[in-house]
Amino acid sequence: MKRLAAFLVGITFLIIQPVPAPQGTPVPAAVQRKLDPLQPPAAAPFAAWSYQRDKRLAGAGAVSPPALYRRAERRLERMGRYSTALGRAVDTLDTLDTTPHAKTAALGTWEALGPGNVGGRTRALAIHPDRPRTMFAAGVSGGVWKTTNGGARWRPVGDGLANLAVNSLAMDPGDPDVLYAGTGEGYFREVVRETSLPLRGGGIFKSSNGGRSWELLSGTRGKKFHWVNDLYVSPHDSDRLYAATRKGVLRSTDGGRKWKRVLRPKKTRGGCLDLAARSDTDGDYLFASCGTLSGGAVFRHETAEGEGRWERVLAETGQGRTSLAVAPSDQNVVYALASSTVPGPDGNFLQALHAVFRSDESGAAGSWSATVRNDDPRKVNTLILSNPIVALLEECNFNGTNDYFSMGWYVNVIAVDPSNPDRVWAGGVDLFRSDDGGRTWNPATYWWAGGGHNFVHADHHGLVFHPRDPDVLYSLNDGGVYRTDNAGAAVATSDTAACQPGSSAVAWRPLNNNYGVTQFYHGTVFPGGETYMGGTQDNGSHIGDRDRGRNGWSNLFGGDGGYSAVDPSDLQTLYVTTQNGLIHKSTDGGHNFDRQTTGIDDLATNGDDDFRAVGDNFLFIAPLLLDPVEPRRLWSGGVRLWRTDNAAGSWAAASTRLAGRASALATASGDSDTMLVGTEEGTIHRQANATGADAGTEWPGSRPRRGFVSSIAFDPSDPSIAYATYAGFGGEHVWRSTDGGSSWSAIDGRGADSVPNTPVHSIAVDPTDGERLYLGTDLGVLVSIDGGATWAVENTGFARAVTETLAVATTTDGTRYLYAFTHGRGAWRVELDGSGS
Repeated sequence: MKRLAAFLVGITFLIIQPVPAPQGTPVPAAVQRKLDPLQPPAAAPFAAWSYQRDKRLAGAGAVSPPALYRRAERRLERMGRYSTALGRAVDTLDTLDTTPHAKTAALGTWEALGPGNVGGRTRALAIHPDRPRTMFAAGVSGGVWKTTNGGARWRPVGDGLANLAVNSLAMDPGDPDVLYAGTGEGYFREVVRETSLPLRGGGIFKSSNGGRSWELLSGTRGKKFHWVNDLYVSPHDSDRLYAATRKGVLRSTDGGRKWKRVLRPKKTRGGCLDLAARSDTDGDYLFASCGTLSGGAVFRHETAEGEGRWERVLAETGQGRTSLAVAPSDQNVVYALASSTVPGPDGNFLQALHAVFRSDESGAAGSWSATVRNDDPRKVNTLILSNPIVALLEECNFNGTNDYFSMGWYVNVIAVDPSNPDRVWAGGVDLFRSDDGGRTWNPATYWWAGGGHNFVHADHHGLVFHPRDPDVLYSLNDGGVYRTDNAGAAVATSDTAACQPGSSAVAWRPLNNNYGVTQFYHGTVFPGGETYMGGTQDNGSHIGDRDRGRNGWSNLFGGDGGYSAVDPSDLQTLYVTTQNGLIHKSTDGGHNFDRQTTGIDDLATNGDDDFRAVGDNFLFIAPLLLDPVEPRRLWSGGVRLWRTDNAAGSWAAASTRLAGRASALATASGDSDTMLVGTEEGTIHRQANATGADAGTEWPGSRPRRGFVSSIAFDPSDPSIAYATYAGFGGEHVWRSTDGGSSWSAIDGRGADSVPNTPVHSIAVDPTDGERLYLGTDLGVLVSIDGGATWAVENTGFARAVTETLAVATTTDGTRYLYAFTHGRGAWRVELDGSGS
């Protein structure tokens, strides 16, 4: 339930020439965008994950989300299917077929809008050894994708998976058409940062036909396989599989039907996260890295297919999560990149670098030596798992004070050049390379200098070399898949090289063509229905349109993008939000933005320019609402409501303190004074004179249930009818009021056709038929055509993705569409009215 890494790229890019900046130079725009939010940049992903947790667990009591998801998935499988485009029920087989286009059009399926060029968090890549232009990538909340042309274009092949949280991939060496996908991102964020995880898995899935179809391995249904961090298929026996999970290392010898735990690490905390293997032996010569929070250790088994003992070969005090790599050209050489679980020198290295280790004796106990530690006198050597530019602000002569933002428990990867055992790649926020066996490290990417040949999105989760060409290297990161064709080119070696994008000759390019795994928090459809924008996790706010297509989306603003709005009377006037209630406005269609928060004194305590002092007054993703009747009037909310009547030129408080922070806002159609506000604690406040409200105005409220109010919507034709949804587990999820919000009744339905017990994030009411309701849930879209008495699955051609926002809009030719913005599968739309039939 939490996602992402330290530094959210997708910003207004600034390219710095490879010369030191003069003293007093402002911090580069991309970096400053990370420093602006109410919390320091390192806190941003954890705040995001806390936000996701709080939505789902508020008011739920003591629950087990994995078990509840499992039950909900079984319920969905038994529910009826309904195609909105066809205006009728459809059978189950129709819902999972997404190709070819002609067939899906006939079935009335959803249309993917993209973005295909933005990407999203990716942890796994599998390359066909004989046809290396065929690759499979896994979006952490977007399923499995395939390309047959080297990344020029991707298409989803895992939409039939019951769980899209794919964290690991493995290809059978003996038959590359056999692929395994492990689900669940089990990196213990909830313990590290006191958050919890929504991205739990649902086992290991297998495809025997290159991704065309998948089946769940029967032995992986249980909780042991909720977090599959890594997978390995034996090259000696295709029925022998290994899985690194939170429970340790498990092995199957019968193709996944039965499993045995073969490594249950003691004195470690965090399960097992990484597997590595020698490929030049007759047996399964495996290494496993276990432990995240304390007691990190490396284990080895020379014949893992047997019953012998796994030996602890590397473990030091203060060693945390450790990633592993075996040198392909000399497999006696093994590297380990370890994070630190203690503060280290000057208190700067908690979850930063502990050490890089190397063994020249195949990882035997006692053979490991540290090639570099966090007390190395050359500072840049110690920044592999930190944010280099922020740790070097002073050395780079930028205004600001050095700080260390590190997440080695989360972004931690190492790989060895296939042709040179002394050339090693490692990374966290940025990538570094060593050409002397791990002793000296230099930067090879610059997350903050987008647009240049050295730019790669921040936060690296995987490095995979081309099976035939060691100059080709792929990086898997929070921005998708990137590739370099000159991995051996020179990198800058000065102590300030991290300050100088353009100084490395290693050139990168993104491979995110039609790779639709973007994680939206909210979306907005422009009048006319052909342009749309939205805020995304870790990738900022983006805008797309039909003319430019799926791969033509462009960045509007950086940070964690939140809510957005467009002035219907002036489409050049756009609003976007970032973390904790910050509001930004553009009057030129998104080319330039200015912060527009004057008067919102809940945002900061130390002056208008200090936005890092306080963040608790607003949710991490705080709601923003533009009044459709008077577009110069906008609303935002935290512990109080705020209103502007002059297009965000200034804001004034419009309520006393609410019962919790505002989480959802709605005004009645055609009536700006009638307004409802939902909060994180479950209360729904109402007001009949909203435009006249001020700081002393009380908003009466009622609480249908405890929990997080995720959305509110009025019936467009009747302002006395309103709907509210709750994002938590337990209790009813959908509520209706027939008296303008004074009282509420649940409409989840009863029996087999009711809403499953899964978080609901959004509701949309058909403007021409108030009985037709749509829900965006953690498991896709549901529809009711009888006002909530019964519900059906509306996933025709639409993956079972977390759906954050639903909206209805009419295009210029009069066609009406339902739009969906998902957290992991981008934006979609489907034609309403059954006109496809």
